[in-house]
Amino acid sequence: TIPTATLLWTAGSAPNPLARDSGLPCDQRGAVVVDATLAVDGHPGLWALGDCAAIPDVLAGAFCPPTAQFATREATALAANIAATIGGRPTRPFRFRSLGALCVVGYQTACAELNIPFRTDALRFSGFFAWLVWRGIYVAKLPGAERKVRVLLDWIVELFFPPDVVQTIELPR
Repeated sequence: TIPTATLLWTAGSAPNPLARDSGLPCDQRGAVVVDATLAVDGHPGLWALGDCAAIPDVLAGAFCPPTAQFATREATALAANIAATIGGRPTRPFRFRSLGALCVVGYQTACAELNIPFRTDALRFSGFFAWLVWRGIYVAKLPGAERKVRVLLDWIVELFFPPDVVQTIELPR
């Protein structure tokens, strides 16, 4: 136990080394540099998105973070731009305002920063309610009713019993 009033948490996220080895223009992280339409400059018909791309965030004036929240929307924008290119129409820049961030920081504890429409500053809160919001969003994004029910049942059991710290791993022979 480390008594503290501040908790810092970091996680690594790096592009696949193949991006840097490709000979394409890359940033310091090794992500392929693209323009706002997700196209690689000087390489017609070549596009990149997600955590292997350095995408300018035209709304924030920085680069888009390598998160699933952005990547799923980048994929939709890129599909539209590829279709526009094939159809001889102009492409559009990727624009997306972050919905916020959620982070579980302990047992039944999380922190949240949500961007609410028509509000200039983010709504920030933490604790048990933030943990419930994180769990609710997580379940909502799961594909299929069966998977949602299985996860919810597992979480209900977890409310009444501590996590099992013993895990049996069967190694291949």
